[in-house]
Amino acid sequence: MLDCCKLTVGPFFVITNSLPLGHNALEESIMTREEIVAELRRLEPWFHAIDLGDGISTKIRSVMGEPVNHPYGPWQSIQKCLPEDLSGKSVLDVGCNAGFYSFEAKRRGAAHVLGLDAQRHHIRQAVFARKVLGLNLEFRRMNVYELDQRRMGQFDITLALGLIYHLKHLVLALENLYNVTRETLIIETAIMPPERGSASFSHPLGQDHMRLHPLALVENPRDAKEQVFNWFLPSVEALEALLRNTGFDNIEVVEVKNERAVVVCRKTAGGSEESARLHYFAALALKAGAPACQPDQELSFTLRVKNSGLTRWPARGEGLSDKGAVHLGAHLMHTNDEEISWDYGRANLPQDLEPGAEAVIDIVLRAPPKPGRYIVEFDMVSEYIAWFEDFSSATLRHELTVEQ
Repeated sequence: MLDCCKLTVGPFFVITNSLPLGHNALEESIMTREEIVAELRRLEPWFHAIDLGDGISTKIRSVMGEPVNHPYGPWQSIQKCLPEDLSGKSVLDVGCNAGFYSFEAKRRGAAHVLGLDAQRHHIRQAVFARKVLGLNLEFRRMNVYELDQRRMGQFDITLALGLIYHLKHLVLALENLYNVTRETLIIETAIMPPERGSASFSHPLGQDHMRLHPLALVENPRDAKEQVFNWFLPSVEALEALLRNTGFDNIEVVEVKNERAVVVCRKTAGGSEESARLHYFAALALKAGAPACQPDQELSFTLRVKNSGLTRWPARGEGLSDKGAVHLGAHLMHTNDEEISWDYGRANLPQDLEPGAEAVIDIVLRAPPKPGRYIVEFDMVSEYIAWFEDFSSATLRHELTVEQ
């Protein structure tokens, strides 16, 4: 553990920072050694042993059988994955507990450190340790499912240490971690016990042979609390596959030891085209369009489309086929979802659409020749690649009555 913030004996000068992200309000207060120790005991139990200086540690006993100096052991491996000098870098610590790793990142000179944890008690501990150490970093109560790049931006380095086996919605969480990471994600996690048969294998699924990776589901006792649940223990290969499918281009298994693994995931410059398409999402709203018409009548619909994903939509594609261009498309179906015309119509984007941007698009269609009730379903499409629906993006359904 780095030891650059030792405090002297006597009154402790404490820097507090209680304002939210983006604010710095420094307020000096004085605490005696006895007051600090008393507050540490009030905030027990501590899972992180944090050196506060003058021989004071946050932790004096084990909570769940872990070493009293935890997480000093995992830190010996994790610190090798971090640059010695983090000057100018931003660091996000997801599932920060009492803030051990956040403090170490700040001590290495990180310009901005934000620690997040879903448990209020852990955030209380982290805020108190921050006061005693006098380090300028931030903590916020938030869970991994709330991570949103559009709201909080991206961080150069994201830490997910001792986190992912606690995640009920594992794939969603990994996607969120991918979205808020600009360069590198570092994971330390429990894994499936190798001696229990964690080898991957190929197996026919349909007409293809697919690679299958073991993933253990932990059955939690009925009286356990959600915050201490364990959900999934992946094999190392399963974890690598999950991260690849999430979009990371470069995955390095740094260490496998005692049923734990340390993995470093990096994004290459620009990312791969396949990774980008994983983040095609649209929000569609109908601005104008008749609910009824005559047979074979020309129909005009106006939609507001928003790029609610994290990838730019190109208005033009490759070559004569326009492959990869994003267009507004429509399907025609009976009200029982029986398909009539899958390629019912197309309309172009007025220009490339960046994440968060909107455009108003007119699309002209021809009403069915037979009277009846129909569904016109709108969706975005990346030409010759896939409809956005295939990436789990929502469509817009409009009921249309063709009158006699």
